[in-house]
Amino acid sequence: MWLGFRHRSSFTRSRMPLAPAGMTIAIVATIGMPFSRSSSDAAVETAIGCVRVSGNIARYCGPASARLSVFAGAVFSHGFCARKRVDGVDLLQVRIGAKSLDGSRTNYGLPYFSLGIAGARSRPKSGNVFAYYRSKRWIGRLVSFRGDVHGGTLVTQGVAGSRGRAIATFRC
Repeated sequence: MWLGFRHRSSFTRSRMPLAPAGMTIAIVATIGMPFSRSSSDAAVETAIGCVRVSGNIARYCGPASARLSVFAGAVFSHGFCARKRVDGVDLLQVRIGAKSLDGSRTNYGLPYFSLGIAGARSRPKSGNVFAYYRSKRWIGRLVSFRGDVHGGTLVTQGVAGSRGRAIATFRC
């Protein structure tokens, strides 16, 4: 479900600073898992999208798809895009694939793509990408973003052991 943002934006020309601690906490708190663990396999509609939880795996539902350049040829599919406003900050959340809820370092080999952006798309304040593919993990912070209500392209800089830059694209 898309809320607001009816205009196109362009790449940010300057390098984006790391998010202040308060902004990072707001992003994590807002895009964190919106449900409690359940052994039920029933679909749960949340305020931010559809998810099926079985055992310790959350499988996201919907038409969203994404690619991440560090995983050449990989297409992440079956997920959602959601927008909301929290304490005056616009947030975009994209969740695609399946995520282990027990903190597995390899995500049990399941493909997963997560994107969170805080701020207006024309000038996002901060953002991150978190992805798994074939048991490998990529974590990056937002450097630049361009998109519209149907998807976008972003450049991320690797953090937390992920090196270099990656380009991500997504469609909702």
